[in-house]
Amino acid sequence: MRTYQYERRLHWSECDPAGIVFFPNYTRWMVEGLNEMLLSLGIDPNARLEDGGHGGLPVVQLAMKFFEAPTLHSIVRHEIRVEKIGGKSLAFTHRFWCSQTLLVEANETRVWAVHAPGGKPAMQAISVPESVRGLLNANAEGP
Repeated sequence: MRTYQYERRLHWSECDPAGIVFFPNYTRWMVEGLNEMLLSLGIDPNARLEDGGHGGLPVVQLAMKFFEAPTLHSIVRHEIRVEKIGGKSLAFTHRFWCSQTLLVEANETRVWAVHAPGGKPAMQAISVPESVRGLLNANAEGP
């Protein structure tokens, strides 16, 4: 399955006063990284639909393990691996590395969903499109 990775610098605004990453930033990076991976493949799960609704990719399960803390200004590599593509769901593993040291590993499950038009607040899970399935099944690495 597909793997995508990129590097980013750990900034002061992302740390607590002791210089340790404020943990919600990892989940923000997971969302941003997954979005970048999908957009790099031409997939926009949040696109407007012809019927006036729009897509979404909400999280339905998330588990994180913390191993080490990087230091301020470290270069952190975020690796995203597609683990499973179900009928309506997608499972990903996120790993954050500083050099060869594993900092955090997270597993998340998301559902492919749509917001119905007409202002209905609820999302509805739908089948993962075959075009998306094909791109994510590819044995390829991103940047």
